[in-house]
Amino acid sequence: MEKEREVSGAGSEERVSEYTIVGVVSDGAELNRSVREIRDLGVSKDDLTVILKRKDPDEPQPFPDGTRYIVIPDDRRGLEVPVGFAIAFVLLGLFFVAVVPSIGLPTFLVFISLAAVLLAGSFTRVGAQPILTDMEAPRAEAGTWNDEFEMGKVLIFAMTRERHLIRPIREILQTNNADYYIVEGRMEPRAVAQAVLHRAGPNEHGGSVVGAQGT
Repeated sequence: MEKEREVSGAGSEERVSEYTIVGVVSDGAELNRSVREIRDLGVSKDDLTVILKRKDPDEPQPFPDGTRYIVIPDDRRGLEVPVGFAIAFVLLGLFFVAVVPSIGLPTFLVFISLAAVLLAGSFTRVGAQPILTDMEAPRAEAGTWNDEFEMGKVLIFAMTRERHLIRPIREILQTNNADYYIVEGRMEPRAVAQAVLHRAGPNEHGGSVVGAQGT
């Protein structure tokens, strides 16, 4: 199924200096083919970013040299602190129950509630949402993109100042069974939170730097 968010003022090229075509594509062969064909159109390595999820954030991807891609680890890293606090709250509540019985039970219930909130938040999968929020993606569409991402899709962001490239990029995404959205303005994803930014190629390297621009 095709989905497109039409740009506002589409007929006024003077007012719109740049566009972002967002693709929501299946992982695997369709992703690799989409990235390769979009790069073959002349979209530069700095104007194409892929957001995907991998168990190993350092696993190299078969994209054209220089392609920016951001990996969100598909694991539970970063849970140690909130889980530790939750355990501490439970133990502290039990301590009050044993030492000060008169206030121990109400205090214990409060600490148990805090521990439950911490644990619930820890195991809530946020997916690509921090990245989408950081680049101020349209709210309604961002929710859809994140939901699709959590169901195993990959996000492609192709940015261009050349209006004539919009149609061929869209056709590439359609051919590869991807949903696509056309958004007015430049939306360049950055690696935030636990995400890791990479450049494809033989000397591939990456780094998890909050707010980092592409290297």
